[in-house]
Amino acid sequence: MSKAKTGLGLIGTGNIGRMHLVAITALRDAGLVDVDIHALCDIDEESLKSAAELFEAAKTYEDYNDLINDDNVDIVYVCTPTSKHTDIVKSAARAKKDVFCEKPLAHSCPQAREMFAVTKDAGVRAGVGLVLRYDPFLLYAKHLIETRDFGYPVLAHIRVDQHFPIEHGYYTQWRGNHSIAGGGTLIEHSIHDIDILQWFFGDIESVYAKVGFFSEREVEDQASLILTHKDGAVSTLDSIWHSLDRPNERRIEFFFEKGYIGVTLEADERWLEFQTIEEVRVRVHRDNANNALLDTLGVRAKNIAPEAYDALATVGTERFSAISYAFIKAIQSDRDPSPGFLDAIAAHRIVDAAYESSNKTRTVEIL
Repeated sequence: MSKAKTGLGLIGTGNIGRMHLVAITALRDAGLVDVDIHALCDIDEESLKSAAELFEAAKTYEDYNDLINDDNVDIVYVCTPTSKHTDIVKSAARAKKDVFCEKPLAHSCPQAREMFAVTKDAGVRAGVGLVLRYDPFLLYAKHLIETRDFGYPVLAHIRVDQHFPIEHGYYTQWRGNHSIAGGGTLIEHSIHDIDILQWFFGDIESVYAKVGFFSEREVEDQASLILTHKDGAVSTLDSIWHSLDRPNERRIEFFFEKGYIGVTLEADERWLEFQTIEEVRVRVHRDNANNALLDTLGVRAKNIAPEAYDALATVGTERFSAISYAFIKAIQSDRDPSPGFLDAIAAHRIVDAAYESSNKTRTVEIL
């Protein structure tokens, strides 16, 4: 880009939008990215006004097309409810603006494919908010697999639970509305987990799933999947939205021919454990895992300033700052960001197949 700074426009100043704004502000203030939060957009006037004041945005818009067509906006962040993603991404692509879209990308895989096709035809770069790709402990697990002999993958399991995200501090009533969200705990929350299972164990060739509606809302609050990978490994996923007063938790386990890796991601505490045939069990804590994150981002841990380290590794429990750093740096370097829309499509294929499997009560092959 020819301008000294990259102009950023963000659409959707609700909960997720503000998390991204906090992360981007921290990156900018730490000198990690040369970016200007130029414009914000939301149909909620009160939310838009308060966000603009808090993050010192020069422009505010209630119509997303006006933000997209602002000449000072180079990249567009889409942080709206899912039902709005398709139209906004298409509009941004046609205006030749690079785009970052929150997950899930769409309601279905065909919609996601259509969005990718439009960005591809327009020649713009597109990233997606599959933020677990930048979790330090999962990156450390990737490093372990690359540097130790764990043997072939055998079994993986993820158990994830979250308070139904329309209460407490979420402020997202739309997540209980199927026409807006497209689904519940499987697509809205555990599309992250499906992406991780494929990222570690490879392509999935079949799925058997059961989903439940125990809260009697429009979207599922329980999903259990058995996934068979192309190399024969099996992974399972149990995902639930509940009404309990307990922290959100995610437990990830990978079993290999010669070893084991377990990752615990709790609201208050996070760690990784691993063991091989030749090594006793080792527990890895945050500081060591953060080095894996910095290495992935191409940042030298020994030379980084404290405020830059904090921006990348300690702002929030989710790595919104890390994924934005990687996305913005990719765009400024004229590279495709990772994860991108093709990664989202791969996850959406499995989600669609899981819903089909549950409806038909049979295993569905992934073609």
